[in-house]
Amino acid sequence: MKKKLQHLVSAAALALFVFIAFGSMDDDGDSSSSSSSGTVSADNTATAKLLGETLSTKYFDVTVNEVSLQDRVSTGNQFADLKKEAGNQYLILNTTFKNTDGESRMISDGEVIINYNGKDYLFDKSETVMLEGWGTMLDQLNPLTSKTTNLVYKIPTEIKGPAYYRPGRSSKSDLIAIGNIE
Repeated sequence: MKKKLQHLVSAAALALFVFIAFGSMDDDGDSSSSSSSGTVSADNTATAKLLGETLSTKYFDVTVNEVSLQDRVSTGNQFADLKKEAGNQYLILNTTFKNTDGESRMISDGEVIINYNGKDYLFDKSETVMLEGWGTMLDQLNPLTSKTTNLVYKIPTEIKGPAYYRPGRSSKSDLIAIGNIE
């Protein structure tokens, strides 16, 4: 009986946590944390911000400060490092988010779109690195505060072409051109 009560309390606490975490994320008809189509049209690429420029979205000003492509992720902590994997590489985006809204908002990683051989590939799952300064895991920013972090995306080594970053919780046309993957 005691174990059942512990499980029930644990499940209720988890449900409350999820409700609070996702309750602060406002869904709008024109906003999406990931899109069903990662298509980057000529209109989007013409209006995309460039590396180092600030993109203003509904809740955040987002700047990709630096981009690197590496075969492993070295964090300075051997237990959090991402090891070299055959056939894969890591795209690392050093990104700053500034909350421009009047209340705290949750930030999310977003997605990378790479046009390879005329087809857009959507990388909407970032790698989890459990250290400060790596990722946005359930982070909320108070109004007018900023956070700079490294976002890591695993991509195949064979992929080449122009790449774009779409911040989480932004519209499909909100893009930052992050360069050519070579």
